[in-house]
Amino acid sequence: MAPRAHPGADRAGQGQCHPAARGRAPAPRARGHRADRTLHRGGPVTSLRHGQQGVALITALVVVAIATIAATWLLTSLQQDIRRSASVLQQEQAWQYALGAEAWASRRLEEDARESKYDGLTEEWATELPPLPVEGGSISGRLLDLQGRFNLNSLLTRDGKYDSQAQSRLRRLLEIEDLPPDLTLAILDWIDADNEPAGPGGAEDSAYLALDPPYLAANRPMVVPSELRLVKGIDTQAWKKLEPLVSALPESTPINVNTAPAEVLASLGMSLSQAEGLASALHESPAERIEDFLLYPEVQEARIGQQGLSVSSHWFRLEVQVEIGQIRLDYRALLHRDEQGRVRTIFRSTGTT
Repeated sequence: MAPRAHPGADRAGQGQCHPAARGRAPAPRARGHRADRTLHRGGPVTSLRHGQQGVALITALVVVAIATIAATWLLTSLQQDIRRSASVLQQEQAWQYALGAEAWASRRLEEDARESKYDGLTEEWATELPPLPVEGGSISGRLLDLQGRFNLNSLLTRDGKYDSQAQSRLRRLLEIEDLPPDLTLAILDWIDADNEPAGPGGAEDSAYLALDPPYLAANRPMVVPSELRLVKGIDTQAWKKLEPLVSALPESTPINVNTAPAEVLASLGMSLSQAEGLASALHESPAERIEDFLLYPEVQEARIGQQGLSVSSHWFRLEVQVEIGQIRLDYRALLHRDEQGRVRTIFRSTGTT
């Protein structure tokens, strides 16, 4: 009997197996296969953890940077606030010192009115206060007799009319300073009420409207002498010459011959050389009465009368400088002393550097 073939063993030879392969056990799985799978799964988890740690680190650095910037800003702001507070405190301290100096000057002028009927540069009020130490700095100051200068508002009388004597004196003062005497008319037009030029050299609105920038004549008394810089023909050089010689008081005032500089005395009608000698004598030994002044040979030679002249004053300017820390306060006050000797402050001005 023929042997029974294995089913399908000889189908197209496809069921034949290599003798060596027949009965071979399946190849065992590599031991590392599961480990590889584990490593494969564990790779992304580890990377994610590292990424999260990196983001956290960056976030922490950003927070620290912001906190550092904020702290620096706050510190800087605090320092600025401290400096501003210190500056405000120093300004207030300087202001109070200036007010104290004003009160002292006012009392001194009132005492002077009780002690004498004239005002001269040998009196205590005229002594310049040198820098004196105060808490945190220093203070200095002086009183100036504004009636020792030519009062620009004296060009008009109390009723608003032209004062011919004052005009003549101003013309001579301008000539002494090598300035055009016709500037007198321009100054007169600046303070008179009308809009008609006072004469050749005068200047009203039409002259100022043609400037760049244009403006109008004040047509009222000057408030401060620096207003003179707006008058046609008065440039910086002219102003520098006139500044120590002129004032702008609220009323027409006589010139105090005891405190007037030589240029102002010369404007009364004498030569400048005569005025220099007279000013030196009066500054050292003031005239107690206007009659005493009229006895000087220079005055008699020039035939100067007593109109518009005096030996006493009612208008003074206080100048005070206070330095506290980094603050410098320049303080000005216009003081008026009435016939009874009482002093009051008309206005104050300050500048801080």
